[in-house]
Amino acid sequence: MSGQNYSSVECLFILLITSTLAGFSGMEKNTFPHLIDAKDVEKVPELDLGKLINENVYSKIFVRKREEHKLLVKHLQSIEDYGKRYKLMKLGIDEIIRIIREEGGKLRGNKITAESEFPKVQELMNALSQFLENTCLFGEMVLHFPDMSYRIVKGVSDWRTLMTEALNYTKTFVKILDEKSIELLGLLNQEINEDQRTPEYVNPYREGLQASESVKSKKKSKSKSKKGPALSPSKTEL
Repeated sequence: MSGQNYSSVECLFILLITSTLAGFSGMEKNTFPHLIDAKDVEKVPELDLGKLINENVYSKIFVRKREEHKLLVKHLQSIEDYGKRYKLMKLGIDEIIRIIREEGGKLRGNKITAESEFPKVQELMNALSQFLENTCLFGEMVLHFPDMSYRIVKGVSDWRTLMTEALNYTKTFVKILDEKSIELLGLLNQEINEDQRTPEYVNPYREGLQASESVKSKKKSKSKSKKGPALSPSKTEL
């Protein structure tokens, strides 16, 4: 990332995208080998995440991250200023594409697949978790804000191929992904690849967005028509 200054909201946005395995500290106590007395704190060895995190544990963290994604979408929806929303969306999508490129290269180089053993090295754990989480977050953004998202990615020549490969890779991790995320990836594939759409395909979020915009438009027009008391025309004598 560049050295430019970001607002607190933008920093939180980037933190959500780039942070990974942050939910581990909140897992159940029985995930840890044993509890340590205060007097023995200096003797506690550094946690070996390779021994503590597996597919089952990470699947719980993944669900928590997906809940955070939904809160982020709600926040974006609450921003009525187009310019502010666009700036935040572009910041996020640019970062997501960067992560998919970089972490995807690590995963391919180390032959990490849904069939291989869950990574034991923290760098590869982070690569996998960031890849899966950000592919789903990209889906949330494109499905909820399609027009703005397409405007942002149009300058990236290979974005469609890149993200189609990412979602196809991501949805193979059925032991980690929840059903709603798998469904979202299916919708994303049809949304960004028109040739793969079924006759019944519809982006439910686009429909909801259009309905919401229509309601807002009607409310604005009504408020304009109700400005001040109506004045009756004055009578003129002929």
